[in-house]
Amino acid sequence: MSITGGRKSLSSVFIIVPTYNEAENLPRLIKELNEELKEKQYTLIVVDDNSPDGTSDIAENLGKYYKNIIINRRSQKLGIGSAISDGIKIALSFPDCKYIITMDADFSHNPKDVPRLLKEGENADIIQGSRYIKDGKIIGWSHLRKAESYGANLICKLLFRTGLSDHTSFFRVYSKKCAETIVKNSSYRGFEWSIGSILIAKDHGFKIKEFPVIFTDRTQGKSKLKFQDILQWSLNVTNMFLKRLFLNCRYKRNIITE
Repeated sequence: MSITGGRKSLSSVFIIVPTYNEAENLPRLIKELNEELKEKQYTLIVVDDNSPDGTSDIAENLGKYYKNIIINRRSQKLGIGSAISDGIKIALSFPDCKYIITMDADFSHNPKDVPRLLKEGENADIIQGSRYIKDGKIIGWSHLRKAESYGANLICKLLFRTGLSDHTSFFRVYSKKCAETIVKNSSYRGFEWSIGSILIAKDHGFKIKEFPVIFTDRTQGKSKLKFQDILQWSLNVTNMFLKRLFLNCRYKRNIITE
């Protein structure tokens, strides 16, 4: 792992973008983020998993022009959860860090929503960009893909009783204290990080609020979600539920015996 770029950031907002083969999307994403947020108002952290299409090289070249980009080059594809964790740790290393945003590079998360999510961040510890509440929407997915996503979120809602409608989107704003607590207690490395981080936040009493966003399927590049990722997510979420159920039963048993 190597970190290059704007190490003297004085901004309070850090945007973390995990990347793998996003060379087509990254320049436009940075341009649009700079249109929504002035360059000095935020620092962009690109966490790249050794993209063969040269995404990290493009990010580094852009960083010579835009002075607010940090690039974390990782040696291999290590998973979106670990990428976000690494990005959060970098952001937290700056004393001025106040808010941390996570989003995808493929424009499924609209840069125009970032200021709106940030404004909502003043009222909660996590603002979850939600596709499944009033005014939220998905554009460009097949009926099957929508059903898979809706089903996964319904399972999370029923198993963990979070009160949330969207658990699988990484489009979020975190308060500094909440982000610190999550990375301290999380060992999740893959897509299960999305629900695992929510549960850690709820277990520690942080306030979570959903905000409607319109999710648009990528038009450039290919989706990174594979069948094996869905299978691994299912296994990890099941293990998560069983572990929490066991701990809850043991806790209640200890209360009875005391």
